[in-house]
Amino acid sequence: MALFGKKSATGADDGGAPKFQVHAERARRFFEHARTVHDASNYDYAMQLWLRGLQQDPTSMAGLEGFFASAAAFLGTGAKSPSKETLKLFDKKGDVERYALGLLDWGMSPFDAGLAVRAAENGARLGVSEPAFWLGERALGAASREKKPRKDHYLKLMDIFASIGSFDKAVQSGEAAVRLDPSDGRLSADVRNLAAQAAMSKGGFDKTGEAGGFRRNIRDADKQRQLIEAEQIVKSDEAIDRLVAIAEGDYRARPDDAAATTLYIKRLRERGRPEDEKRAYQVATQAYESLKEFRFRQIAGEIKLRQAERKVGEYVAAAQARPDDPTAVDNARRARIKFTEMEVEEFRERVRAYPTDLAAKYELGRRYNQLGQYDEAIPLLQLCKEDAKLRVDSLALLGAAFVATGYVDEAIYTLREARQHHKIENDELGLELQYSLLTALQTKGGQDRDLPSAEEADKLASSIMMQQFNFKDVRARRDAIKKLIGELKRGDAA
Repeated sequence: MALFGKKSATGADDGGAPKFQVHAERARRFFEHARTVHDASNYDYAMQLWLRGLQQDPTSMAGLEGFFASAAAFLGTGAKSPSKETLKLFDKKGDVERYALGLLDWGMSPFDAGLAVRAAENGARLGVSEPAFWLGERALGAASREKKPRKDHYLKLMDIFASIGSFDKAVQSGEAAVRLDPSDGRLSADVRNLAAQAAMSKGGFDKTGEAGGFRRNIRDADKQRQLIEAEQIVKSDEAIDRLVAIAEGDYRARPDDAAATTLYIKRLRERGRPEDEKRAYQVATQAYESLKEFRFRQIAGEIKLRQAERKVGEYVAAAQARPDDPTAVDNARRARIKFTEMEVEEFRERVRAYPTDLAAKYELGRRYNQLGQYDEAIPLLQLCKEDAKLRVDSLALLGAAFVATGYVDEAIYTLREARQHHKIENDELGLELQYSLLTALQTKGGQDRDLPSAEEADKLASSIMMQQFNFKDVRARRDAIKKLIGELKRGDAA
């Protein structure tokens, strides 16, 4: 089953009642104007133009991504709400108008899970499956980041994903709702049914009984072989060559089709020859320029980073082979820094394109930390710690950033919070948290001549040594902490 239903020119699923007219050329003109206005930093007007274009073509992913980029830039100026002129454009009734207004509402409050779910609902109601899926994925992330996740949000998302045929996401949403209310037996049964539907859809078994059965779409042995080869995890060289050739033929026939382009890039990256990687980068870059969908820009960036990472690996291997060669060691160090700077640029673009994506903000904050750019890292990590999945890692990095910038009390508070959420002492992260906290406490003990902080640092150092005796420089630190405690107990002057 295809994830996104095929649309007619009216915007209805084939065989369904028309819900809107698509005026692609009008939409394109609005979108081109929106890009120009955005580049001139007139973000409020750019939002108007993106949404007016989406009213002409609600199926457009380029328009959707463009709107949210302008909305994020608008909020970045410190503005709180759009102009009256913008609001007046979208106060009419109708599914298309509600869709546009829902995007505007969520764009102005990007962390509001309720508005995120409503925007996805509007897309599903309108029948724009790919935008509804895009919105639903982000709404699911927003719902999971709430301090008190709401069952009704997950139920609505379950219905949204089921309505557009994305049964895997429907099951994921339903399971989240079940975790919030395990006593709801009917919901559990519904989720089990959705899981069965997901399995049937993947296998084509939902077509059994129709003409041709579940292999109705397999017209000949070559087609059947192609499908089998495409599903194999480990493919023979001959099979992957055939799949690349098929995807290339489809792409050449439909160079402006996003699905054909995506599959061609995927097949090239699977085969992975140097010339394939170069071609995949070219195709992704061309697709971004012509379709204006950021995901192609992201794919091109991933390929570029992968190439750079291999080069860094060569420098590191040379340094490891010649550890006494200062030039080789320095080359490896500088290569790592350069690569991290490249990653920063890449994640900046992702954050700009997807302003509600906390995972991208976390990755950007982590790279800023690695480069010692703590003023940039701290605000991002403070946002990311609100996400339950990112909380402990964000707090750990935030604590390290506070230590590095001299905010010792803030570091201690943050690292204690991280340990409360992690609660595991002897895994890698647990040891890192203990080490960071003892470092902060040792600093406080020395700077403030604070005996309790020094004694707590000593206990943490002892705990780490009992778990991993040679962990970093913990033995040397414990010796220094013991000396500090002796000085403080004697009342020695600082």
